[in-house]
Amino acid sequence: MITYSEFIRLRRAEDESRGELTPFSDKTLDEMKEYIAINKQALEECKKSNDENRASEISTKIKNALEELNKIINRRINKLTQIAIEGRGLDPKTRQNMLSQEVVLFDKLKEVIDSYKGKVIREIKEAEPKAVQKSDSEDDGSEKAVIKIMSDVPKFIWKNNKSYGPFSFPNVIEIDKDVADILVKGGKATFV
Repeated sequence: MITYSEFIRLRRAEDESRGELTPFSDKTLDEMKEYIAINKQALEECKKSNDENRASEISTKIKNALEELNKIINRRINKLTQIAIEGRGLDPKTRQNMLSQEVVLFDKLKEVIDSYKGKVIREIKEAEPKAVQKSDSEDDGSEKAVIKIMSDVPKFIWKNNKSYGPFSFPNVIEIDKDVADILVKGGKATFV
């Protein structure tokens, strides 16, 4: 039967193994369950016999064992998540060191992570340039030019008393040709 010191040993081994999973089988988990069940039974017996000191000791043993198990599980989940993020599969040795529940968890993690990565990458691959923005000035029939803003341009008033901007990098806009010429000459934009 497993002892509390085995909980500690397993947690330390998991801490020290960095990115690799240490052996942790369904059999070990069953032994841990049995350890807790036996201690819970002993706790109930102490409570019935009003042995408060012994009940307190056993209650602390159960609490500490569960805390160690929680640490083991958290470290293993972190490792499984990292393997899934890196897109690696489970090699036979790693799979052999896992609980059957962990294999199911890993498959679900990998599926969710791969789906998310694929969605983001697809969105970037299929991205289209932003639509051409019209300037704030009304259409007065003057000649227009399409430019790409290369650095932010604050709002300004042109000699025709129309206000333009603000424009932010890297937008593409359609604007009066004479204003476009000035922005291009000033290095704030390029013709498209």
